Amino acid sequence: MVLIGGFDRILLSAAPRKYTLIEVCLRTERSVILPPFTGKVSKSLLIIGNSKLYDVFEKSLTVEYDGVKIQVPKPLRVTPLYVKGNGNMIYLWKKTIDGPTLRLRGNKIACFKVGFEEGLEKDVYYAVAGMDGAVLFDSRWFIESIRVEKSFRLPSRSPEISLSNVSGIRIFFRSPIKLVDPWKKTRFGRFLPIAGILFAYNIGELLRLLKRDIEYWYVVSMVSAALRETHRIWDTVKKVTYVYDGKVLPALSGYATYLVDSEVIDSIKGFRTFLENIIAHAIIMGVGSSRAIGLGHVDISLLYKDN
Repeated sequence: MVLIGGFDRILLSAAPRKYTLIEVCLRTERSVILPPFTGKVSKSLLIIGNSKLYDVFEKSLTVEYDGVKIQVPKPLRVTPLYVKGNGNMIYLWKKTIDGPTLRLRGNKIACFKVGFEEGLEKDVYYAVAGMDGAVLFDSRWFIESIRVEKSFRLPSRSPEISLSNVSGIRIFFRSPIKLVDPWKKTRFGRFLPIAGILFAYNIGELLRLLKRDIEYWYVVSMVSAALRETHRIWDTVKKVTYVYDGKVLPALSGYATYLVDSEVIDSIKGFRTFLENIIAHAIIMGVGSSRAIGLGHVDISLLYKDN
């Protein structure tokens, strides 16, 4: 059973990798009409900057494990474009086909974020440098700023995220969230934001538990037991739609609050550190599926007991 030796053994069995999240801000020399889901813009700019990333974005990597073919998650992800104003970030994507056309005025600054594993570090930075002056949607795009937001080496025995004195975590869904089905691969996904389902991608990817089997399901269940959704979750999590390739598709928006059950966490050796690693991974690589096109971007706040 996977929990023999506690979660310490799981963390030690997964080779640590560096994960980095950067913000890229650009301006256009003229007004442009944007696609309904602007994650396509982020992806296109990176590919223009470095054509090597085309295969990373467009081709799926499949491995065979015990006779079962498994699709490996992409090692990078992007967000839709967003503009800053009044201390807020407004992400640009359409909810309906008939909604107003998305436009970006000339000289208006728009940003996006890209998260990636260490194996792509050189290619991503090369792409960012190469997109300065890129031509897209009949306009040139010029870099205004590049900023490293986070960089973690995970899994870690002492991740930079700490759950000490934390009573809960609040997860803000900044772009549409399409949850992974941890029990069976399906194009339909799941729509109940239970913690284990929300973090299903992060659990499997960080610990390399890519096969949907009893060990993976047990870890997913333990995360759901330790992070309990509140009774207000359907007041704060909402169904939303987004337009992609001419289709209106369902997803989740809003935010979810989970209470930290210290009794469950402290009952298993290394479980607290494991959860801290999962949260750190989600901050950089997002949650759910289709993160490489711009879905699954979240911000996470820790709620402390003395607040």
